[in-house]
Amino acid sequence: MDNDFFQHISLFHTGKYVNLEQHKEPAFSAPLNSVPLRDKAYVPLWAPYGGHMYPVAREGDRCARFSLLARTKVHANRMGPSWVMSPVSGYVEELRTIDHPLIGRTFCAVIRPNSKVPPLPTTSHQLNAMTEDGVLRAIHQAGIIDEFDHSALTQKILDAKERGIREVAAIALDDSPYVSSALKTVSEFGMEVNDGLSVVLKALDGGSAKLAVYDCDEIEMNAQRFNFGFVEVIEMRGGFPLISKFKHQYYPKGDFLPVGVQALRSAAQALSLGIPQTNSIVTVSGDCVKRPCNVIVVHGTPIDDVLRFVGVNRHPRYVIMGDTMTGKTVTDLKTPVIAGTRAITVMNSLAKPDKTACTRCGKCVEVCPMGLPVYEAIRLYERGQIKEAAGFGAEQCSGCGGCSAVCPAGLEVAHIMRNLKRVKKIQHTK
Repeated sequence: MDNDFFQHISLFHTGKYVNLEQHKEPAFSAPLNSVPLRDKAYVPLWAPYGGHMYPVAREGDRCARFSLLARTKVHANRMGPSWVMSPVSGYVEELRTIDHPLIGRTFCAVIRPNSKVPPLPTTSHQLNAMTEDGVLRAIHQAGIIDEFDHSALTQKILDAKERGIREVAAIALDDSPYVSSALKTVSEFGMEVNDGLSVVLKALDGGSAKLAVYDCDEIEMNAQRFNFGFVEVIEMRGGFPLISKFKHQYYPKGDFLPVGVQALRSAAQALSLGIPQTNSIVTVSGDCVKRPCNVIVVHGTPIDDVLRFVGVNRHPRYVIMGDTMTGKTVTDLKTPVIAGTRAITVMNSLAKPDKTACTRCGKCVEVCPMGLPVYEAIRLYERGQIKEAAGFGAEQCSGCGGCSAVCPAGLEVAHIMRNLKRVKKIQHTK
């Protein structure tokens, strides 16, 4: 049944998207500042390639910035094991487990910062003098996580090399209502993003590059074009999710490597400065934030520190790690910012209708960029027919959240589809 059914589904792009009201200008226009750590850093000892991360640092140890906190015993790929470097200098107060909304239950090093502990010395590299494997090794050692899809950049490049891909697209498509961190990265660090593209192309043994930038009426980005001399700059307009439209127009066969602009900046720093990825540019916005802004946040910084720095003008009902479309709700403000975090959205109201049963209106189908029969899956899900519901294209769901945004019944449709996607994955492994 499934095979016959899928013959009638477009599994790439249908030209559908959600038009959303944008609120990014106040945060984008504000100066870019760094959030100071007030008390402790909570650094997840997380293995992005899978497997178990084993602590190297012990409770009471002095740890320098860039020193090794944990590593895997097995190789993550042909570049070797993966590891976690300390984003701050100080002392390891304790090792504990935490529940993180983005990466689940994980071991964590609690570090009390101390500026008297000097960082480890680093070694810069000359891109022109390096081999492809040398560049890949430098990226791998930097532990770079791509904020575009929360994947390890090394593995993405290795997969692209296996497929013979030599086209790279820098992704700065901030199409969610409150997020402007990618646009801010391009605006403030365009030269580093450009250098990061050179690094990735070197690892791929050459090729060409594009920069996909969200074109928003309230934000002017034309001046940044001068930082991308060898790169084709593409301004994208339209609704959410724009990445589907970009793929359809420029790479209909999917033969390209999309990389987030923050990951590209980190790749440039990995070579020019020899440093690992230890911070992210995060948009802090929402109807509870006094001064919406983009800030540089050291990984391991509790959300509480970030909110104290920017200021909250009323008690929030929702603190979301990410954006209002695809982010995860945070219940513990000690939850740390991690690599790949693009936004913290603080809301009093999400303006969603009261939840009712699915009305079969079909709006979720109208906006689904993958062309999936979403309401058919929801209908079966509400009946308790979970396995049958997962058969309606759950594994093809892109997770964009457009269906939840338009649902007049107030259902968390995207969350249901993510659950069905996990069910389908379990079915395939049995």
